[in-house]
Order: sequence, then structure tokens, then C-alpha cells
Amino acid sequence: MGNFNYIDSGNTLHSHLVNQTTPQTVWQKIYLHLVKLGYDVYSAGQKRDKCQNSYVVVRESGVHAMVGNVAGYKTFDIIIYHPIDNYSTMELYIENIKDALKDIDELRPTGNETPYIIDSEVQAYTTSVLYQQFKKLRR
Repeated sequence: MGNFNYIDSGNTLHSHLVNQTTPQTVWQKIYLHLVKLGYDVYSAGQKRDKCQNSYVVVRESGVHAMVGNVAGYKTFDIIIYHPIDNYSTMELYIENIKDALKDIDELRPTGNETPYIIDSEVQAYTTSVLYQQFKKLRR
């Protein structure tokens, strides 16, 4: 099995590794699943240039304890960037991403989605969809 590594300053994975890599974390599972489906996927802080095509940023956003700190959940922000001149196609793109993530059994949508906002730095609309993974907490 391949290792989970980036190529050339972190832009893309070697295409042969995408199909041969076994994800070891849920973050890697999300990332690889979306890449295999043809989505342009990045980790937080990896892409900073102008948004010319839609893309997704996958970011872990914390672990939360519950049930006496024995169980809890980890949250993942699925941040979607969409070109500023294509507002009319953004909702469909988001729904396609949400449909794709239904294939990952460990993930559950929280129902929290941010409104579309303009990120003038990359000239894109952006929104975030929050997911959670229930897990046993380490002691």
C-alpha cells in the first residue's frame, strides 16, 4: 500500500497513490474519496490563488467530549470554494459534495452549514458544511 504523501509543495497526490493508498484517518478517507470522484481537494492553507474552478478544503475542526469524557466526536469542516462568477451553479456543486460524503460511513452531517460569503482574496463564494465522526476517546 502507498503512503499518504503530497507531491510538489502539496498540490496533488500521485495519481497511482490515490488508488493504492489505504487511508488511516477519517480526514484521509474524506480527502481520498473526493479526489477519486474527481473533485479538486486541498488541506487547509494549501491553496491561496484565485478560484477559477470549484474546489474543496477538508479541515479537522476539533474533538468534543460527551458521556463523561468516554465518548465524543471529531468535527470536520468541508469548506467549498466556487468561482465568484458562477453563483447559479454553487448549490448543485454543494449538493454533489454532500451526496459523495454519504459514502463514508463514519461521517454524519451535523446540519450546520454557513451562508455563502464572498472571499475577495481568492475571488470566490465560500461556504462550510460541518460533519462529525463519533468516536471513543483515549484515556
